[in-house]
Parts: sequence; structure tokens; C-alpha cells
Amino acid sequence: MRRRLTRLGMGLAAVAAAATTLTACGTGGGTTGNGTGPITFASGKDLTGAMPQLLAEWNKLHPDQKVTFIELSASPDDQRNSFVQDLQARSGKYDVMWDDVVWTSEFAAHGWLEPLDKAQVGGPGVLPAAVDTATYQGKMYGAPFMTNSALLYYRSDLVPKPPTTWAELQSDCAIAKAHDMACYVGQFAQYEGLTVNAAEAITSAGGSFLSPDGSKVTVDSPQARAGLQHLVDMFRSGNIPAAALTYQEQESANAFVSGKAMFLANWPYVYTAASAAGSAVQGKFGVAQLPGPSGPGVASLGGIDLGVSAFSQHKQTAKDFVAWMQSESSQRVLVKVMNQASVLTKLYTDPDLTKASPYLPTLQKAELTAVPRPKTPNYNAVSLAIQKNVYAALQGKVSVDAAVKQLAADLQQAISAA
Repeated sequence: MRRRLTRLGMGLAAVAAAATTLTACGTGGGTTGNGTGPITFASGKDLTGAMPQLLAEWNKLHPDQKVTFIELSASPDDQRNSFVQDLQARSGKYDVMWDDVVWTSEFAAHGWLEPLDKAQVGGPGVLPAAVDTATYQGKMYGAPFMTNSALLYYRSDLVPKPPTTWAELQSDCAIAKAHDMACYVGQFAQYEGLTVNAAEAITSAGGSFLSPDGSKVTVDSPQARAGLQHLVDMFRSGNIPAAALTYQEQESANAFVSGKAMFLANWPYVYTAASAAGSAVQGKFGVAQLPGPSGPGVASLGGIDLGVSAFSQHKQTAKDFVAWMQSESSQRVLVKVMNQASVLTKLYTDPDLTKASPYLPTLQKAELTAVPRPKTPNYNAVSLAIQKNVYAALQGKVSVDAAVKQLAADLQQAISAA
């Protein structure tokens, strides 16, 4: 997750039919009385190649509690299905799971995750919004490991000062038109990225989809209508090109990096591609917070929580491991080697890290006000309802009012089935 790392984010992927090579599964290897011993850690594909390096450090420090790394599918949906199948079977094959932040509430509601000590993995040094993603009904069920929120990429050679409001953004679109380029692109295909983009517009306008505890539908409001209307108006005016109705993370990033769009909403990973040799915007772009109605908008929080399976036979080792993955030494590897955003506040202003990733201070500002997507045990159904109704409005098939009313009805059905 913008990429799941989809704007969900986050570049995870291809199946390593790896379960066949497992040497230390959570249900085997001689359980000890205090729950220590070898564990497994399952995630999406490590595109950086750095995860084995990080895990080797743990294994060197804990030779009797080694972790075996299991890579799952490239698809977040396939990853979730793998976890759900294992958890429903109560097998404990995956001791520690790399969970998209929107899965934590769902897995916790089913009793599949072991509660964690907030003092250990959710203390004052961890970004509050990241702690929120890992909290369900007042308890922490995940250790925030990686976080993310969208940035506004802009052509600094054309727009010296980035827009902070929607009105300023729309005014700047005249510059894009004069240069025969698209003004603003994001992720507007009918998939999870659209849920993120819609949530950012609606939340920035003061609206929401559900109550904080996920028990009530709140989307039928003037604020939610105003947020959706903004996106619809941007499409109607051509300030968001019609082609963006097919854009996911990569398509939208390509439009900006190739010089065909003036503004882009996407995850921080685009910074590297835009800065690379061969990029049409190398040295010609900047980053800012997303704009909102009257000032900086509210980004949707992406990221990864590390969950401990309720069926692990070595829960103490698993808990110690997720805490270690959140330690400063591990988080530095995450930022510097894996080029991902830390959950530790102090690292966003670290001189060594900001030199390598100059966007970090701006990202921290965005994350301090970012909001998780709806927290509900039935997130998948909720997201599908959002995608369907928002997409119909963006296509011009239904009015904003009709889309919001139908979305409210669909959300009520979704949470009632949870």
C-alpha cells in the first residue's frame, strides 16, 4: 500500500513456494515451558533482498530461537488468504505475520492474534497513528514495523510553491494545461488504491466512512459529500485526466516520472524513481503534504504491523522478535537499506537518514495527522463497497448524493455481516 504498498502499500510479492523448505515451523521443534524456540516469519516478497540480512542478525544473537523466513505471494490478497487459511486451521505454521495494517482488526476480532504489551511495542517513541493501526478494542494486536502515507509530488520547475489547498491546486492546473500535460494523477482504478484516495478526500473534508470503533456508518454527511464532490469535479474539469480511472500505483507514478503529469499523489517509494538517472523529472520535483479544503489534507496511513499468531507454540520468542524488529537498529536497516518508512519518530530527523531520504521530514508531518482506513473486522467488504460507489461517481454514472446514499447502505450491510 499507492501501492499496496499498494498505496497500501508496499512492494511485497511473488510466491516462494517456500513452505516446502521450512526447517523450523511454529508447531514443531520442541516447545519449551516458557514458549521460546525457533519461529517462522511470513511476509510478502522481499524486493530489496535485505530481509535475510536483517534476520541473520537476530539469528546470530539468538542461536536457540532462530527465525525462518517464508515469502508468500506478490499479491496482498493472496497473502491475506494464506494467513486466513492457516489461522482458521489453527496450525501455527506462521508464528509471526507481516500484516497489512487493515488486517489487524479483522484478525484480532477472530481471536487469531496474540495481544501484545503496549509498553513494549507502542510506547511514546512510536508514531501514534501507527499504534492506532495495531489497536483493536483498546488492546494492541500488532507491533508497528513499517508505516507509510502519501505525498504530493510536484514539478518544482513549474510550480515554485506547492499548493496547500484544493483551490490552489485547481488554480495551478492552468500551468499544466499551458504545458500540455495532465494536472493531477493518483490511483483511481477500481481497487484498494481507490479506497485510499477516496478516504483522503473525504477525511480531509471532515468526513468519515465509519465511527472510530467501526460499529456505525457515518458516511452519509455533508462533509463526505464535499470530499467526493471534489474528486468528481476534478474529473469533470479534466484536471484529473479520464485515463486516471485506470491508474494504479505504477501507472500514476509513470505519468509523473515521464514528465506527463504535474502533480502526483503516491507513496514515498516514487522519490527514488523520480530521482534516478533517466527520469524526466530528475532535479525538477519536490514533495509536500496532500492539499485539503483549507490547508494540508489528511493522508491515509499505510504500512505493516507484525502480528503474533494465537496458535504459535513459541509465543514468547515471537513477541521478543517483533519487539526487536521495532528496535532502532532494525528500523535503521528498514529506512537506509530497504528504503521504507520507520515507525520510530526520532528517525525522521536523523541527519544520516534524511541525507539519503530527503523526503522524511515532510513524510513525518503527513504521518502525524494521517488516519487509518476504516477499522472493522470486515474490512474487505467495506473497501469493496467504497470502491464500487466512488468509482461510479467518478465515471459520472451516478450523482455524488446517490453514490453516498448507496455507499451508506452497502457499508451498513458490510458491518452487519461482520
